[in-house]
Amino acid sequence: MYELSRIRLYSIGPAGARYADTVLDLRGVGGPVPSPAPTQAEFFEEEPVGPPRRPAPAGVLFLENGGGKSVLLKLIFSVMLPGHRNTLGGASSGVLRKFLLADDCGHVALEWQHTVTGETVVVGKVSEWRGRQVSNDPRKFAEAWYSFRPGPGMSLDSLPVAESAAVRPAVEGASTARGRRRTMKGFRDALTEAGKAYPHLDVVWVEIHERWNEHLGELGLDPELFRYQREMNADEGEAAGLFAVKNDSDFTDLLLRAVTDTRDTDGLADLVHGFAHKLGRRAELTAERDFTAGSLDLLQRIAEAAERREQARGVHAGAERRTRTL
Repeated sequence: MYELSRIRLYSIGPAGARYADTVLDLRGVGGPVPSPAPTQAEFFEEEPVGPPRRPAPAGVLFLENGGGKSVLLKLIFSVMLPGHRNTLGGASSGVLRKFLLADDCGHVALEWQHTVTGETVVVGKVSEWRGRQVSNDPRKFAEAWYSFRPGPGMSLDSLPVAESAAVRPAVEGASTARGRRRTMKGFRDALTEAGKAYPHLDVVWVEIHERWNEHLGELGLDPELFRYQREMNADEGEAAGLFAVKNDSDFTDLLLRAVTDTRDTDGLADLVHGFAHKLGRRAELTAERDFTAGSLDLLQRIAEAAERREQARGVHAGAERRTRTL
């Protein structure tokens, strides 16, 4: 099991609550890790003293209305629950696209720490507008997801979000990104090169929602848990609403959603929906069928008459040729 350790947001967010380069650090205030795994420190990092500690078990974020609390949750869920239909706080399909300016290459990276071994894994999302132009066409909104295991060569602090060649120790509270922002392609190339140079990073790059969900499960981060969290936070923290069942049917639906993989039932749901649509149009389709059948009967008679006419014309033409010859 993993716990959220750090959050990094870079060049993303709406106009009133943008994150230039922000890191929310929850490390080192929980209980000690029971069975810490051996780790190798970064080049400029001091050797750890004593066993690592788990992240904060709980936290409170104080912001005024409009300060960006919902924006933060939307961005976190966009990593763990890809797809516009999973957007927190309503069914607006374009809400995440509003968080990106034309020249942005936005990043949301989450660092998770294992509760037993203390090992960390970083999962993140990167997005940008194709052609550097904001559009209402969702096909021009490019997004991808990635994961790696921090170690010598790359960490959450040293994500290659900018074209910086300088090597310097990280300063608490200061951005480590220097130089021009990388495009999505530039970021992917840098990530891939780091993975080749340092195989222990175990870099993975994914551009398909379903494949990313599967990969999260392989890492031990169950997306289903985050779906429940999204539903709990759909109405500003009304978690009780998720479990408010009025009858046995509601409880059965809740139980089935919890234990059943929706991908197995999506095909059946589409099939039933298709049949229901056809049944709803039964009267219209029956009238259309009767009209078509009647029309075919009449047209068949016309076709038979036309065929007999052609035969008569052939007999007449033959008789005319023989008469002329005579």
